[in-house]
Order: sequence, then C-alpha cells, then structure tokens
Amino acid sequence: MRRVGEFIVVFFIVLTFFYMKPVVLSQKSPKAVDELVVNEVKPQTKSTPHNQLNATGMATIIGLSEKELKERMPNPKNEWVVGIDRKWLVYGDNATDYYQVELTKGKVSSVFVLGTQVDVAPFNLEMTLGDISEITTIYPTFEFDYKDKTYEIELTEDDMNYRPLISFDNGTFALLHFNYDTGKLLGVRYVSKSTLVDMIPYQFSEKTTNPPVELTDDEWEKFNQANTDQLLTILNIVRQRINRNPYKLDTELVLESKKALAEFNKDPKLVIKKEARFEQWQEKVESSNPSDSFLLVNEEMERLLKLGKPVDKNTHGLFVQSMGDVPFIVTNWFVNRFDQREIKDSKDEYIGIAYNKNQVLVLFNQKTVDTSLTTESSDKR
Repeated sequence: MRRVGEFIVVFFIVLTFFYMKPVVLSQKSPKAVDELVVNEVKPQTKSTPHNQLNATGMATIIGLSEKELKERMPNPKNEWVVGIDRKWLVYGDNATDYYQVELTKGKVSSVFVLGTQVDVAPFNLEMTLGDISEITTIYPTFEFDYKDKTYEIELTEDDMNYRPLISFDNGTFALLHFNYDTGKLLGVRYVSKSTLVDMIPYQFSEKTTNPPVELTDDEWEKFNQANTDQLLTILNIVRQRINRNPYKLDTELVLESKKALAEFNKDPKLVIKKEARFEQWQEKVESSNPSDSFLLVNEEMERLLKLGKPVDKNTHGLFVQSMGDVPFIVTNWFVNRFDQREIKDSKDEYIGIAYNKNQVLVLFNQKTVDTSLTTESSDKR
C-alpha cells in the first residue's frame, strides 16, 4: 500500500508538471499572427495646424497691381499673354537671373523663379528637402479660407518629397519643385490663394472645378503661341541649370508634331486603344482643372509619333492633355522619374512644339533635317 501511495503522489506531480508547462510557456510565447490585434492608422481628415513663415522677397509682391510691380521691378524683358486677363512678365534670361511674374486681372497672382541668384530667401536653389526641413516642417495637409469657403488640401507622399507646399503669414504659398535626379530645389512658385484654387495642384477635400472658358480660334492661336515661347524658354533655362545645351526649334519636328496631333484628334483610338484608358482621356478632355493632365504610356506614345511620319526613327517626345499652366507642367516633367528622361538627354539639340487647344506635343531629336529651317529660342526673345 505504501508503494501504491507513493506511485499516486509521483503520478500527480508528473501530471501537474505537464499540464502547467503549456500554460507557463504560452505566457512567454508570442501570439499567433491571427490572434494579434492590429491598430490601423487612418489618415486624419482634419487639416493639421501648420506653421507659417514670415513673408519675404517674392512672397511680398503677390497682390500688387501691375503699376506697383513695375515701380519695384521695371523693364521686363518679355511679356506673354496666355489667357483672358492673364499674362506673364519675364525678367532675366539665363540660369542665374530668370524669373517670371503672372498678372491676373491686373494684379500679381504668382511668381515663378528658376534663376539661382534670384532672392528666394529663406530658401535657395541649392537646397535639398532635408535643408528645407530644418527651416520648416513639411506638412501633409493645409486648410485655408477663400471667398467665404474653407479649402482643405492633402499632399501625397510624392508631393511631400518633390513638390511640398509652404505657407507664409501674408496668406500666400510657395510650391517647391525638386529635381528628381539631384534632389535639389529646381524652382519656386509663389502663389496667391486664388491661384492655388485655380491651379488645383494637389488633392482638395472636395471637388473643385473652374468654369470652362470659351475661346475663339484666333484667341487659341495667340495664347498657344505665347505658351510655345514660354515652354521653350523654361525648358532651356532648366537645361542650362543641368548643364545641357539649349534646344533649337526645328521646323521639321514642328511639322511632325502638328501632323501627329491633327491625326490623333481625328481618331484618338488610333493611339489610345484600351477602353479604360480612352475613358480616362475623355475625362481629362472635359476637365476644367488646368493641372489635371493625361500622359500617354510608352506604346501609346509610339503610336502617336508614327502618326507624324517622323523622318528620323530617333525622334521621341512628351504629350500632355490639359496644358493649362506651363511652369507647373514643365517643372513636373523634371520631378517625374520617367518624363525627365526625355528632357535631360545631353545629345538632343532640336525640338518641335505643337499645340491644339489644351494639348501639347513636344518632340526631341539629336539632329535636324534642314539646319537652314532652324531657329534658336533666343531669337524669340
């Protein structure tokens, strides 16, 4: 009996050990994946309060009348009328002193700076995003009031990395455009609240549209010629900044780009064959958002180029639907890793530009068919 009692005691001790072991280990072991509780972080819909920098330099001329502007900055080198009650005054002509001032209904509505020696304090055009972060926080959301309405803006991750928005204490803003290749500040665009609302360069919390403007054929021709000059000038200033030779306008490439656009508009499905893509394109055609652009993918661009019957197979290009704001679109080409490849090629020397209302096709090549038909952009200024 004694041995039986000892056996029973030992049996219960062993049983207790094996029973308790999983309990103890389970307290130390990590939970299975399907038992973990994941706290999902959702983006806040309410705008984050943001600091405002003291308005200095170019930020202080927003809102001036044309007369007041010319008293401060006399003798602009050029003038481009690009819309109804909208024009640009151009100052400087090279990579160190270039900037242009936009006038809308007779008042300064924005300033676009590319010149490395132009005062854009507290910024400079050698800064990286890290340098900017030492001056101010890069915010993902903004909120402001304009015309009895509250606007909320949300920046994407790409926006914050390559096109952050900065606000000043006089109610103006600056869009900072960074070069995708170098990571350095490419240009600064100072804007009023009204210009920010009209441009719609970021995602707004509610649908924001601009009423369509009906233009005559003569007005389209006038404005698009000005935009052609503006596009070529800005491209060449930036190419100086990245140590590239300026483009020369080539008549053959211009003819090819015009022909390609004309054929495309006769039958867009010759280029955009997929139904989903075609529907996207139609939405952009009908859009009144000047920054709402449609870009062709590689195979679509190849089809478009063939419509122009290019003389040289090395011709390549960029197409944009809804080309409302030239400085905004061109700087976006340089911050986009795919588009900037088309315009940073050191071998390209010649360019052809064609507009069709809110469409533009830009062709590039290393050589010209007939040098006698070529003019440099400087001849236009």
